Amino acid sequence: MSLAHALAELSPGVALGVFTVGLLLIYVELNRPGRVIPGALGLLLALLACARIGAEHPRPVALLLLATAAALLVLELVRDTHVAVSVAAALALVLGFREMVTPSPGWMVCILCGVVLGGATAVLTRVARRARANKAARQRGEIVGKSGEPGEAPKL
Repeated sequence: MSLAHALAELSPGVALGVFTVGLLLIYVELNRPGRVIPGALGLLLALLACARIGAEHPRPVALLLLATAAALLVLELVRDTHVAVSVAAALALVLGFREMVTPSPGWMVCILCGVVLGGATAVLTRVARRARANKAARQRGEIVGKSGEPGEAPKL
């Protein structure tokens, strides 16, 4: 039995968990580029889980909630926002996952997947934004390290 056939037999809650693990593996690849296996495996798991959930005909309201969560997380990446935006994104993920298909996945699965994805995305976007700001400051020569040489980032 292939992995695709095994996933086709899974419940929507398990498919949601597989989707979450797949996205987290993609995050690992984005955070530490060059390692092919986490990104490739994450993409495979995420796509197979999407195919499984897609076979159940997702509800439009759930897709709208997930799109709202994605828009809030992109806003978090672009601008320095209040933590309430991240909380709202995680809440939209939880509600979107809960309303995705009939029968609905359990609340615990939806809460776990929504909070993990929302939290991990919020943390990674803050790290990316800080890295961009440090790079821009380094290019302008604003960061001065212990040796007094411009452009050297301070050691944490």
